[in-house]
This record gives sequence, C-alpha cells and structure tokens, in this order.
Amino acid sequence: MRSVERLDEVERLAAAHPGPLVMIFDVDNTIVPQGADRSELATAVESTIERFESLPGIERVIMLTNGAGRGVERMIGRGNKPWTTRRRLGLTGTAAEVWVVGDQVLTDGALAWRLGGSFVHLAIDETGEHPTQAAMRSLGRVVAPFLFHRA
Repeated sequence: MRSVERLDEVERLAAAHPGPLVMIFDVDNTIVPQGADRSELATAVESTIERFESLPGIERVIMLTNGAGRGVERMIGRGNKPWTTRRRLGLTGTAAEVWVVGDQVLTDGALAWRLGGSFVHLAIDETGEHPTQAAMRSLGRVVAPFLFHRA
C-alpha cells in the first residue's frame, strides 16, 4: 500500500515501475468528485486512460466504479468491488502486476488484495463527505494494517 495525494504521484510511480503494469482506477472520488456530471466524468475518464496508457510498461488501464456506468465508454459500471474477478476484468493469463488506485480501503484496497496486486491509496479531502463514505473511510483505516504493509 502506498498513499499519495495526487494523480501526478501515481504517474511518477507507474513510470518508474520496472515491469509491465495493469492499472485499475476507481472513478468516483479518485478521477472525479462523487456526483460529477456525465460530461465531466467522460472527459476525465478518457484523459486519464490516455495519460496512463502513454506511459511505457502500462499494459492496460481499467476504469471501474461500483455505481452506474452513466453511459461512459471505456468504464465498467456496477463493478462489484471488491468482489469482481480477474476473469470479469479480462486479466486471466496476464503476467503484469496489478495496481488498484482508489480512495477507499474497503472497496479499492480489498480489490487489490483479492487480485494479488498493490493498492495505491489516494488521500482525498474528506470535508463535507457523505456519512456513509466517511464511515467506510474510518473503518478502512482500521483494516488497512491487516491487509497491507506500507511501501
């Protein structure tokens, strides 16, 4: 588990990684704020995919949300994190290391753990956060040391 504050830091880590990578990004609160409109969401998803696929060593970029797909191409909606499988994500047979980038330990981090990958935890501004999200984040702080060692 690595904690970062911005996608620029994720980009630097990925660029410096010595082998092939598959990167799975949580969308809400990682790529766009929770509740972003469809236009902002579509633009952010596409630009993030292009940004990271342009890095050497990146085999694939997957955008994943537990919410509705909202009609955005190249994004998997109703992702069933953390229970989705390598097969559903099209990762069977890949030798690339898997990184999951997200804001919640209980969904994004647990997915990384289940897939045998690494979790890049994006610390977000929690001001005004919905109580359910805040409760998940608090519980995630308790669970994280049991799932991950910090890099």
